[in-house]
Amino acid sequence: MTAVGPETPGARNYKLTIEYDGADFHGWQRQPRGLRTVQGELEDAARTLFGHDVVVRGSGRTDAGVHALAQVANVHTTRELPTGRILRGFNGLCGRDVRVVKVEEVPADWEARSRARGKWYRYDLLPRIPHSALLRGRVWRVAPDLDVARLRDELATLPTTAHWGAYRASDCSSPDPVKTLHAAEVERAGEIVSLRFHGSGFLKQMVRILVGTAVEVGRGRMELGSMVRIRDTQNRAQAGPTAPPHGLFLERVLYGGDGRVY
Repeated sequence: MTAVGPETPGARNYKLTIEYDGADFHGWQRQPRGLRTVQGELEDAARTLFGHDVVVRGSGRTDAGVHALAQVANVHTTRELPTGRILRGFNGLCGRDVRVVKVEEVPADWEARSRARGKWYRYDLLPRIPHSALLRGRVWRVAPDLDVARLRDELATLPTTAHWGAYRASDCSSPDPVKTLHAAEVERAGEIVSLRFHGSGFLKQMVRILVGTAVEVGRGRMELGSMVRIRDTQNRAQAGPTAPPHGLFLERVLYGGDGRVY
């Protein structure tokens, strides 16, 4: 059966804002062999809710173990249901680790991926020796010798439009490694040190490799200025380790600049 899409006569298009705990998901994208994914969970729920096959199109992929506070997707259906009914339907059919928090009807040709103008990601660090009983699976515990001021100074050198090939996974298939990083910031709340990145787009594992390299600088294992130098080599082997996925959160997907949602 062909899934309902924008070309289907009478199809309505809904924008979904979604939060999820990535711990038990094999990433966003539906996978073969029955592996549990966020897209697969939502599509299975939508099939029951709408009574036909659909494709839930996300603003982009997240890796296995990565969390989202506000992932965005869109889905087409021929069913005429109030947005509140759709919201309740998804949340009644999905597992407790994924929730649709908002449903909005949008024009038939609107797409979560192509209309996105940027994203904010946050990565949380816990610089202490004992792990937290409450934050396991939410932070990367690192050594307490992390120099936050040094970390902040290093990240401040990064924002620009550049080739980010040194900070992408070896199997990244993106044809365009040139991205604009608008902001790279450090915030501290109690013991948690958060690294926040705003970019026009991100390559596969780019944020996690940036974080892994930044931690090396923050611990004095790399010199200040290393991250720009590494970026300019376009050589992944020069960068630091890939930070684990469980400290990473997709915070926000940005659309039109006039305050609209599309």
